[in-house]
Amino acid sequence: MKRRTAIRNLGLISAGFSFLPACKFTESPPVYERVPLETEQYHLVEWLTDAILPAGEPEISTPETTPHFVLTMLNDCYAPEDIQKYLTGLQAFATKIEEQYGTDFKKLEPEQQLALFTEVAESETLPEEMKYFLQTTKRLTVQHFTTSEYFLVNHMDFEFVPGHYNGCVPV
Repeated sequence: MKRRTAIRNLGLISAGFSFLPACKFTESPPVYERVPLETEQYHLVEWLTDAILPAGEPEISTPETTPHFVLTMLNDCYAPEDIQKYLTGLQAFATKIEEQYGTDFKKLEPEQQLALFTEVAESETLPEEMKYFLQTTKRLTVQHFTTSEYFLVNHMDFEFVPGHYNGCVPV
């Protein structure tokens, strides 16, 4: 009786291990209602925002990550035509990287990334959607940094409410 149970359990464990390689253990990107992105496209936006404004030194704590901020602003504040233009530019940018370098954006050297940014900014033959995609991503990435507590306190000398109260001030 116990042999049958042991063989059955062994068969179940073997079947479980055979399905294990097919499982994806990566975290799926957040879902945006009006900005339908595939995982590769989300990662491209993530790598692009990191190339525009590298994370690390100084450590900036914000409630959301930069790509999440960019895509949330796009989802909540932009017209459907602008969102479509952004997505078309994103696809054109990914295609250009694949054609020109034969790899994805993350594997490019920093010099290649800078050359790509310069080429897109200065070229007049590239599609308008690609330029719109890069300009919007850059603008929202910088906005995310300039509205962070770190930037406001350390660079703008901003004081959060209620501020100082000086009760005894000579007039």
